[in-house]
Amino acid sequence: MNVSYVMPKYLRHTLFWLIIYMVWTYIRGNQSSYSVFFQVNLIQVGMYMAVYYSLQHVFIPHLLNKGKIIHFIVCLITMSVLLYAFWRVMGILWLDDLRGFVNARPYKLSEFLLQMVQIFAPATILLTWESSINRQKELERIHQLEKEKLATELKFLKAQINPHFLFNTLNNLYSNVINKSPKAADMVMQLSSILNYVLNTSQNKSVPLSQEVQTIQNFMALEKIRYGERLDIDCQISDNLSLKISPLILLSLVENAFKHGASGDIDNPKIKIEIGTNQNCIRCKVWNTKSRYSGELNDAYKKGIGLKNIQRQLDLIYPSCHQLEIDNMKTYFNVVLTIQTQVV
Repeated sequence: MNVSYVMPKYLRHTLFWLIIYMVWTYIRGNQSSYSVFFQVNLIQVGMYMAVYYSLQHVFIPHLLNKGKIIHFIVCLITMSVLLYAFWRVMGILWLDDLRGFVNARPYKLSEFLLQMVQIFAPATILLTWESSINRQKELERIHQLEKEKLATELKFLKAQINPHFLFNTLNNLYSNVINKSPKAADMVMQLSSILNYVLNTSQNKSVPLSQEVQTIQNFMALEKIRYGERLDIDCQISDNLSLKISPLILLSLVENAFKHGASGDIDNPKIKIEIGTNQNCIRCKVWNTKSRYSGELNDAYKKGIGLKNIQRQLDLIYPSCHQLEIDNMKTYFNVVLTIQTQVV
């Protein structure tokens, strides 16, 4: 990390002016005259500081930044003349004798310009340094805001798990409890596990693939109870589930297939799910039948509602490490997602 970035401003300035004072004294003095220039340069460094703080807090913010260029130039010229006059008065009263200047030095334009270069140079250096630090801070602030914006957006996207699933599951659970079905206990455990995963575990940046798959299996079990024998589910899961993945990505794909692939107007709904790994690669394939009729669910499916959510999550989490292939055919819908997980 840049040392000047973490150093407090007052400490940076103190260090800067001290270095200017010591370097300028060393350049201009020698063994017999260091004590003289220690005094002379106190005046000069004071003038350097007056230039910098006038520019930084008055001329630049109130004139230059507001487009008052003429006023800015006039003020610079006026300040230059006043500083030079002050320097010459101090020379006549004290500094010339201190430095051993017996005869009065002529007032030449070249001397004036040289003196102004000396006076404005440290201020220019410090302004450039501070500008660089402020620019870095602004870039980091923008970067942090962008990260917070993306994190907020990602949380919002993750929160969009289909509420109809919870509503229908609770209805089914209620029905099984009333009928004293032995399935009720398993449904409570499965639903509890899903809710814990969605509400708590999903806040982690990544989770073992095994946790995501377990949640998917709980989800399928509850949906199987809902649809009964009418729904044909074929699920093939790899034995190697040690890789990590951002939570809810695969669950969202599976949920999307159930939402649109098991609707009531499909005579024999079928869903096929394949989840496997290969080195650092996770591959998930979700295939489901589609309704031949128009309707709210089917029309929404054709428009990609739900998949847009998933695609946005992938863009945020795996910007260049995923591939999403979609086959939107007349009678079926197939999605194949491949993720390289080394960046998680």
